[in-house]
Parts: sequence; C-alpha cells; structure tokens
Amino acid sequence: MHLQVVDPAEIDYFRQLVAAYWRELMPKAVVLSDPARQERYFHEVFAWSGESRLPRWALDGERRVGFVSLSFDRLHQSATIDDFYILPGERRKGYGTQVVEAVFALLAHTDIEAGELNVRRDNPAALAFWEAQGFRIAHYRLRQYRDPHSGERLIGALSSDFA
Repeated sequence: MHLQVVDPAEIDYFRQLVAAYWRELMPKAVVLSDPARQERYFHEVFAWSGESRLPRWALDGERRVGFVSLSFDRLHQSATIDDFYILPGERRKGYGTQVVEAVFALLAHTDIEAGELNVRRDNPAALAFWEAQGFRIAHYRLRQYRDPHSGERLIGALSSDFA
C-alpha cells in the first residue's frame, strides 16, 4: 500500500468519490443539496498545493482503494487525518489498516509526534476501527446550533440530527 498525491488533472474523478464519501458520512448535510455550496466546500476542504489538506490516493499497486488527506501542525508536532475513505467494495480486506500504516510511514521521517482525527458520534464502526488502530479519545468537542434569525437553540450537532 502506498499513498500518492491526487493529480489535479484527476479532480473530476476525485470529486465524484468525495461526493460518495460525503453522502455516506453526512447524508442530510445541507451542503449536499446545493451544488454551488458543495463546490465551495470541496475547495475549502482540499488543497492542491502545500503540505496540508493535500489529498492522496491510497493505492494497492496501481489500483485506487480510497483516499486520505492530512493537516500538519508543526508547532505542536501533530498531524490530523482530515479525511479517510476506503471505497465500499474494498472494505473488510485490510486496506484501512494498511492506509493507516502508510500514513504513519509518511510521517516517520518528520517531527510529528501525534496523530489526531475526529469521528462523528453517529459512526460507531469508524470509532471501533480507529480504536483498533490504537487511537483513543483525547477530548470531547461539544456543539450546539442556533437559528441565526430567531436565536432559538437547536438541539443537535450533526446534520443527521435535523430532518
């Protein structure tokens, strides 16, 4: 398993996989129902230059099995796994673990001491996967939304909390 930076010439194909990933991860998110907003979000989430948020293919030989993107915080000697996606047909074959190993191989020759990520509370399979990789909960991040017009508190923190 190796990681290869997504070539900007492949952006259309990559965008299709990202849309499938988002539909799976956050099916009720408003960003998915508005093409213009989705396009803006895509460009906010992924970068095509620099070190952070640069998407990388997860390759088994030359075959794409998923993708990953990372952000680096050199000051705190940490890296955050921002996005991690294994194609549905490639799951339960050990590729996820191999991609995690490839990520840490990428970080092995840097000053990075800690790897971090966020897992949505409505994704227990992801939590179990990451715990199996040796990650542990370090802190809780709580969120509450408010209606911007009325100020009314909306109970929920994920797009799946709202119908």
